[in-house]
Amino acid sequence: MYMDALQPVKRNKLTESIVNVLLTNIKNGMLSPGSKLPPERELMKQLQVGRSTLREAVQSLALMGILEVKPGEGTFVRTISKEQIVGPHIFVPIIDTESMADFFEARLLIEPHIAALASKRRNAEDIGAIEETLEKTKQNIRNGHQVDRWAGQFHLQVARASKNIVCVRFLEAILSFLVGRRESAEHNKDFLQWEYESHESIFKAIKKGDEVSAHATMEQHIKVVLQWYKKLDVV
Repeated sequence: MYMDALQPVKRNKLTESIVNVLLTNIKNGMLSPGSKLPPERELMKQLQVGRSTLREAVQSLALMGILEVKPGEGTFVRTISKEQIVGPHIFVPIIDTESMADFFEARLLIEPHIAALASKRRNAEDIGAIEETLEKTKQNIRNGHQVDRWAGQFHLQVARASKNIVCVRFLEAILSFLVGRRESAEHNKDFLQWEYESHESIFKAIKKGDEVSAHATMEQHIKVVLQWYKKLDVV
């Protein structure tokens, strides 16, 4: 029997509501580590939400490292301690337009250093994981599919390559809020192509072990992303 106690979520802030419902069920043990989520159609019915909204919530939790999506198998709760679960509400006050500058300022302070660390500490597995995100992004751009999940995964894999768990947790928390929030950007092929090429430049620096270049390319990337987001009314 699947989560009989679930109640339909309110229509406002649907994605955040679904995230909170699923987090609550994970924390209270209703969804235990390693367990498989109910089928998408069943979750849609229980929560009374659409497919795209549900997928945004699942993608957010995947970026936070709480869920794992296995193509062809389903979505599973990762085996992590309850103390590791960072509730998304901690960043809610900074997601409005007026505070987005602070949001990106924090990224500028941290992510270039993460990229530099990644260039120094990455191994073959890290290189392969980052390359996979780039390949998935390229395929999705070519096929007209959603890109934001893989764009977020790129930054998350860079953080994992840094071998610093605090950096990983930081990226998991903040990137979960960008998934599903850039609809206008997702429909702009010029932005998507630029973003892919910028990620590719960061990757090349990390793969070469060039700390200075990794830091500089990530810094420039975040600055230009903010310019694009303002132009496309994402923020």
